[in-house]
Amino acid sequence: MSIQFELDTQEATFHSPLEEFEQTTVETEIRVDPLTGRTTRVVADNFLLPKDPEIDDSVLDSEGCFFCPGTVEEATPTYPEWVGTDRGKSGEATSFPNLNPYGSYSNVIALTEEHFVPIDEFTTEQFADGLCAAFQYVRDVFDHDDDARFASVNMNFLRPAGSSLIHPHMQTLVDDRGTNEQRRIADAAREFYEEHDESYWSELAMQVRGGDRYVAETGGVHWLAPFAPKHHRHLVGVAAQIHTGVPAPRGDVAHDFAEGLVNVLSYYASVGLNSFNVAMFIERDDPALPPVMNITARSVFDEYYWSDATYFTSLHDESVVDVDPETYGYEAHKFF
Repeated sequence: MSIQFELDTQEATFHSPLEEFEQTTVETEIRVDPLTGRTTRVVADNFLLPKDPEIDDSVLDSEGCFFCPGTVEEATPTYPEWVGTDRGKSGEATSFPNLNPYGSYSNVIALTEEHFVPIDEFTTEQFADGLCAAFQYVRDVFDHDDDARFASVNMNFLRPAGSSLIHPHMQTLVDDRGTNEQRRIADAAREFYEEHDESYWSELAMQVRGGDRYVAETGGVHWLAPFAPKHHRHLVGVAAQIHTGVPAPRGDVAHDFAEGLVNVLSYYASVGLNSFNVAMFIERDDPALPPVMNITARSVFDEYYWSDATYFTSLHDESVVDVDPETYGYEAHKFF
């Protein structure tokens, strides 16, 4: 069995003012995601990285923060009776219903006691505590509602990533529909499994292992740079095939995902990044669908930061990145 990696190169020719108007040819790579067929364009130098961003005035003022200790217990909602607790608690993490829910089952996890944590100062324990709270909530929902099937654990960090609050937090969504991307991936992965009697993710990890897009392994989780990245410096953590459904809240898989996430963020910090998104996809037990965590970098938060969600992203559903995954996958390996 072999997963096919399809790549096309397009050339644009013009007279460049940067080369005294000599004729110049610039290449753009177009890569096809081998699972879903989604395309990504690799366009060099299209992602600006400001030097020494000034953000202290924006991130250090905790006045009025709903998620800080002493306030989170008073200013956040409490769960309905079937959850079995008013709010969840796991180490530093506190979980509670989302005051602005995105569906029937939507919660928030205040991840840390500190109001602001730079991306290279998060600890494995902090993310493990957050995932523990998220997984416990998903399990509670699955036990409560037989129709609930899809779950995701998500994180926006700083304003370029879409976060309205500086305090680090995660969000969990559980329902019977999933999101567009979650359904697209789940349907394609099930089709692959039915055709090959093998998990796409396990086969992918085996096929790229030893290459530049295989980053590392943390316990039972493989870390990869996808062939057609969804966004800038996109890295993926995939639980081994034997792990399906919701990981044990305090189990090894939760710890392994947390450890890998810390390593990814250390890599991001090393190249001057400070903002990111996380989306972890989970489904009820299905051999085709192990838990998968996606992490992408966002534009650097600065006083005059710019959005990297252009018309390509918002209207075309087309990914545009500036560094090929072979390059940043090799770079990220050094942080594991």
